[in-house]
Amino acid sequence: MSQAVGSALQQHPTLAQAIAVQQAAHEGVTEERSAYFPKLSASTAAGRVYGDNATSRGLSVTRGAGYSWMWEGSLGVNQMLFDGFRTTNMVGSAKAKEGAAAAALQDARETLSLQTVLAYLNVMRTRESLSYIESYLGTIDDYRNRISSMVKDGAADDAELQQAEEIRLEVLNLISNFKGQVRAAEAEYGKLTGHLPDTQMSRPADLSLPASSDEAIQAVWTSHPQVQKSNQEIIANGFEADAQKGALYPTVTGELSAYAKDVDDLIGGEVEDNRALVRASWEMSTGGAELARVRKAKYEYAETKARKAEILRTLEAAIRVAYADLSTSAEQKNILSQRLDANQQLLKTYNAQFEGAKVRILQLLQSENSLLNARLDLMNADYRNLAAQYSVLGSMGRLQGQMTEVASPVAENGQR
Repeated sequence: MSQAVGSALQQHPTLAQAIAVQQAAHEGVTEERSAYFPKLSASTAAGRVYGDNATSRGLSVTRGAGYSWMWEGSLGVNQMLFDGFRTTNMVGSAKAKEGAAAAALQDARETLSLQTVLAYLNVMRTRESLSYIESYLGTIDDYRNRISSMVKDGAADDAELQQAEEIRLEVLNLISNFKGQVRAAEAEYGKLTGHLPDTQMSRPADLSLPASSDEAIQAVWTSHPQVQKSNQEIIANGFEADAQKGALYPTVTGELSAYAKDVDDLIGGEVEDNRALVRASWEMSTGGAELARVRKAKYEYAETKARKAEILRTLEAAIRVAYADLSTSAEQKNILSQRLDANQQLLKTYNAQFEGAKVRILQLLQSENSLLNARLDLMNADYRNLAAQYSVLGSMGRLQGQMTEVASPVAENGQR
């Protein structure tokens, strides 16, 4: 099963999407941090111009205007000195978003791991059930043939043979049903792992879980990927709310620039302009846009905190449901085990009574059929209980941490 989960985690498209989101978030940190560094600007232009101005009219005695070749170029360096701490806050927000993306990736891995485990167990359950029913068909056929012989000898009537045939058809219908379940289970397994399951599969071991749902919930509040993602989103929105306040302050920048222009004296001559400046600017919308953005960011921050509270409630409910399923399946498994023992004892008693001619062979067949159903029900309850254990671990967000410990020497169709 660990190999199946490994295959799913290596190539499933869901994880490829989550990884791309995380990588994009990482680039977002670089993007916001770049505001700390100087900005370079350069421009140039060359061509022919026509001019009619005071210079050309003073130099040209024929028409008061002229044509000239022109070249100009500029180079500038602009360094942010103060922006109301907007850059600092946006870098902090970007880092938190990167952390949220990493937690989202972890959550996607947990979800995919649980889906793969459940698909693996479903393949084993349906295969084992089908194998058992197919092997049991020979027993049913043997009873039917014996009843058919007894009908010919006058020791049984046609009604018993018809009832035996009905039981056989029910078994055949079960076989057909489980064949469909096996194909569906294998298809789901292939969708998750990228390949069909192997012929031989090993049953994983039972898990060691927290004693109660309350204990599991306490662990979830700090370690679950969804909670960690929510924490990072709250931090990111807090930084963004502070960043919006930066618009209320003036922006101060340092500027170094050089400009040169060369035009024939007929048009305007040469120009050179070199500057070293500290520039302060401040803008405020008269419609209150900046203040609205601050309030909007605060509401988004409050919404993120409320979403975390909702996630905690959802996770708590999921864990309680998982523990309820675990308890119910364990109880049902115990009851069905007792039912199987009772059916085995009944069949043993019927066999003894059949030898004493106290029961008819049809009653033996019916007892065998009840035993078949009891075994199938117990088998399904056993796998349901095992799936519930892994569901508990998955709802806690700790499935991946134990995947290396779940390999089991118990083979398919082995004793449980």
